[in-house]
Amino acid sequence: MLDKLIDFLVRFYKDALPFVIVEQWNAGIQLRFGKYIRNIDSGIWLKIPFFDSICEAPVITQSVNLPAQTLTTLDEQNIVLKSIIRYRVNDVQKYLLSVMHANDVLIDTTQGMIRDVVEMTNWPDLVDVNQTITNEVKEYVTKWGIEVEAVTITDLGIVKAFRIFGDEGHKTTITPLDI
Repeated sequence: MLDKLIDFLVRFYKDALPFVIVEQWNAGIQLRFGKYIRNIDSGIWLKIPFFDSICEAPVITQSVNLPAQTLTTLDEQNIVLKSIIRYRVNDVQKYLLSVMHANDVLIDTTQGMIRDVVEMTNWPDLVDVNQTITNEVKEYVTKWGIEVEAVTITDLGIVKAFRIFGDEGHKTTITPLDI
């Protein structure tokens, strides 16, 4: 209860100030009554208390570890891979206003594109697939104000998959990651 009161007081104080300070690593947008007014960069900005709000996002390079994926290559090899994506925000207005939870959407989109590329590639050719994935993801996510610098597969290996029969004869595939 006390923490909610403190949060309310801090929010009220920030809304009552006639200015906002945006840190060097952030950029933002100014909204008035919930409508877009302008983009703002780092520095001090004037605002109308209680009517204007400032939404900020980091615009410096960030890196995200993607969860492990178990996939099958074109030549029927069961593999597991982990990867990272390195990106930065280059259009803060699109980033904040065109997609909800942009980081999660970026992860999901990248993993889907990795799956598409891996399923169309033979196992020996996977060593050269980073640039292909990077180019596809880079082109797709520009509509959200994101610039992808690189998608890199960090761990890659063949795994044994076991098929077992569960209740009522349904097949279940288990990989070493599930154990």
